Amino acid sequence: MGLTWDKSLVAGGSDDLLGDGVEFEVYSSASEAEEEHSVNTDMIEALDYALSFLDKNVKDESRFFLVGWDAASSTLMLSVTDDAKQVDSPIVVRCHFVGLNGKLASDTQRVSAVEAYKENVRFWCKEHLSTSSAFTQYSLIALFVDEDRTRAGLL
Repeated sequence: MGLTWDKSLVAGGSDDLLGDGVEFEVYSSASEAEEEHSVNTDMIEALDYALSFLDKNVKDESRFFLVGWDAASSTLMLSVTDDAKQVDSPIVVRCHFVGLNGKLASDTQRVSAVEAYKENVRFWCKEHLSTSSAFTQYSLIALFVDEDRTRAGLL
């Protein structure tokens, strides 16, 4: 299927998942996937796309590869950040799972469905990064955040 990526410039600090900074190149895509297998496939594609920017994003002060999941909008945000999780890399990748968000919104058990998908996202990202040669080339620690950067946990 393949995702289409659009580039835009965004000022930092405009939302909870994107750290403060001057300006970021944000590569965004939308996935229409609804079924678990297709969502997983698009999520891996987004991870690989973000990993393709590691050579430009990793600096001396880089410590973490941040996997952000906004459950309310089913949006995945990927960046590299520093020790304090405040200064993000200049290139950020974002994928909005439009199809999944619509499916979850119509679920009669929305709260439990959203929570279950958060765990799926965490698992899929962990599995993919643990086997990715593009990721293991760098000394980065993978973190998962779904609310507040200060409460980010190891992936």
